[in-house]
Amino acid sequence: MTRFTLNLGGSSWSFGQVPRRPFAAPDVYDLPAVTEWLPAVIPGNVRTDLLALGRILDPFFGEQYKESLWVEEVDWWYRRAVEPPLVSTTSRAFLIFEGIDYLSAIFINGREMAHHEGMFSRQIVEITEALRAGPMEVAVRLWGSSALPKRRLTWQQRLWQKLADPLYRSWIGIYPDRSATLKCQMSFGWDFAPPIRTMGIWDEVSLVVSGPVFIAEANCQSSVAGSQRSVASSQKSEVSSQKSERNARFSSFIPHPSSFSSADLTITLTLDADQPRRVETDIAVTPANFEGAAFGPFHFTLDLTAGQSRHRLFSYLPAAALWQPWDRGQPHLYEVQVSLAGPGGEPLDEVAVRTGIRSVDLHEWQFSINSQREFIRGLNWVPADSFPGRLRSEDYTRLLNMAQDSGANLLRVWGGGLREKQAFYDLCDELGLLVWQEFPFACLFLGSYPRDPAYLALVEAECSAIVQQLGRHPSLVVWCGGNEFSRSRNRPLLDTLAALVTRHDGTRPFIPVSPSFDCGGDAHNWHVWHGQAPIQHYQAETARFLSEFGLQALPHLDTLQAALPDPATGWEIHHADLQKLKRYTSLFNGPSATSHQLLAIYNSPFTIFHSQLAQAIALQTAIEHMRRRKGEAGGVCLWQFNEPWPAISWAIVDYFGRPKLAYERLANWFNPVLISLKFSVGRRWQAGQTFTAEIWAINDSQQAFTACELQVKLDETLIHSQRLDLPADSAQRIGQLTHCLPQPPDQITLTLYNGVEVLAQNTYDLNWADEANYPFSARFRRWVADWALR
Repeated sequence: MTRFTLNLGGSSWSFGQVPRRPFAAPDVYDLPAVTEWLPAVIPGNVRTDLLALGRILDPFFGEQYKESLWVEEVDWWYRRAVEPPLVSTTSRAFLIFEGIDYLSAIFINGREMAHHEGMFSRQIVEITEALRAGPMEVAVRLWGSSALPKRRLTWQQRLWQKLADPLYRSWIGIYPDRSATLKCQMSFGWDFAPPIRTMGIWDEVSLVVSGPVFIAEANCQSSVAGSQRSVASSQKSEVSSQKSERNARFSSFIPHPSSFSSADLTITLTLDADQPRRVETDIAVTPANFEGAAFGPFHFTLDLTAGQSRHRLFSYLPAAALWQPWDRGQPHLYEVQVSLAGPGGEPLDEVAVRTGIRSVDLHEWQFSINSQREFIRGLNWVPADSFPGRLRSEDYTRLLNMAQDSGANLLRVWGGGLREKQAFYDLCDELGLLVWQEFPFACLFLGSYPRDPAYLALVEAECSAIVQQLGRHPSLVVWCGGNEFSRSRNRPLLDTLAALVTRHDGTRPFIPVSPSFDCGGDAHNWHVWHGQAPIQHYQAETARFLSEFGLQALPHLDTLQAALPDPATGWEIHHADLQKLKRYTSLFNGPSATSHQLLAIYNSPFTIFHSQLAQAIALQTAIEHMRRRKGEAGGVCLWQFNEPWPAISWAIVDYFGRPKLAYERLANWFNPVLISLKFSVGRRWQAGQTFTAEIWAINDSQQAFTACELQVKLDETLIHSQRLDLPADSAQRIGQLTHCLPQPPDQITLTLYNGVEVLAQNTYDLNWADEANYPFSARFRRWVADWALR
């Protein structure tokens, strides 16, 4: 038979609460103890279901999340009825849960089928016998988050914690209990997220009916085997056409020829057979989002034992269209159809997955995609909702389109967050956005992760599942062990991660941890903001890759009003750092503004603008410094793109999707062609002074531009123009700007023309000054933090 799949998500579920039972108790089936069943939506979360019913207050308003902490102190049941589909006597049926958060047990008609700890691994339960018997009940028991595992410390760790705590008073902690789980670390509370420890069936649920052999997992990996060639082609994908309409300003840099190469495609199958069988396997590879040649079918004969077995099948594609990042070409995708049949031709099971053909290399922090250097213009991505269960495809679509429209070509999926849902990676594949994926470990500066066998076995299970679930996506180009923890103190964890990446993938680079300090390393530059260094300190950055940097900025007034009872007060409960906001808004308002005045004055759009302008100036300074170092430096990832609840944070797009000023200007700084001035930022310019700057032209594209014209205006007055050629994949100093200022300046604007087309624009605000010193105490703390991370 052909595969039948039924989506079990939606509103057919109900839920209810029961008293706490130990997770390890021999009998946890207490579903009859539920006294009230309430309607629920899957995927979802306990709190969002209660919120929809009016049983709790909105956790995102003020500090109302504290009013629902009781939810974590009890346990919960979810259940639904399933009607058996029309199937043959040889059919088999499976329930697939893509993600349950965090401690759970699955029951079918009151019989326990699985007992699981984890958030990210897929759970597959065979229900063939139960489904043949007639209608059945699927029930999932969830333990409230107060039952999560706690850290068990040795006497040496307890002593170190006692000594280090007074020196490092922080919400992060030395050995926090969150480090005992492989759960979204941000949910324990972060400097941009509330302490809402979620629980729920947060990812998709489906019922799959197959023949006697079930394809439990199908993964694809490719390696570009031969020399690449480009041919002129009219092949267009639907996604690419949509992208061109949105990104019309970048269309000059997207090459029209399609790149082809011979490639080896590896299909890894996990098969589950009811008994020993000989299986005839056919694999067909067809274009998924463009018109082109198909490959196959490739035929294999497999001899299966009863139960699960893994098989690697190899196919050669003589001229595959390459998947390219959006700024290099078309993100060509293929559908890989796997069909299983018995010796007599009777169908057993089939599955189709999408993948792309591309190569990736990372050498001394220079990325190469399909053997072409790709300078990274990246964004740090955090979970788009503190309740990830309620994220849907349209949420990802809105945010990822905004990311691409900014000119970004990579998203760093931060280690304090998630393995996102498949819709996220599918859309990155379609849009040609690169993904840096971190495992769920983050911010353990002075401590270390557990190293006992049980914990490392959990790491092995959960992280192996992440690699297997995401391995087919061409957008994913690098694995990283996590964010901001010591490499030397966490060898057992990192050895486990490196080994499982090699075993289940082996085609992508693996970065042990970020920042790495290798080969000049990637850096998290928090001298500015956390260290309160002047913004111009960014121009001293020497790292090969800058993977975190940024400033907090106030969101739109509507967002403040939606998050706080009084938008002029209580910012701290939504993560505002008043001292540092005062420090950097004094660039415009003068250093005399007090914290009390800040609370009073920022209830106006004008002062919100100043906050956002400081953020924009800081990001522009860092980004352009790194892009002028192209060749020596491999890229940037600004902190941060989005946020999980309405906050005063580093996000350039707030929770409701409202862009800040930095986002609106980012398309200039992340344009594949950048025209940039290198000058003494942060000084207060006066009339009569001479403004001097080096003029730089950076071209990240593979297309050269000739006979371009640059015009430079100071407050609408043309002060400089020149002709220039722009080589492909280059960064060069092209001239010097010298001008005597007739009055205190406001803005300098640069426009680069190629004929009548505007290739690039840029603007510099000059009506600000950052003349503060970098405090020695702050420099010392940053040195200690960097030392601890080594």
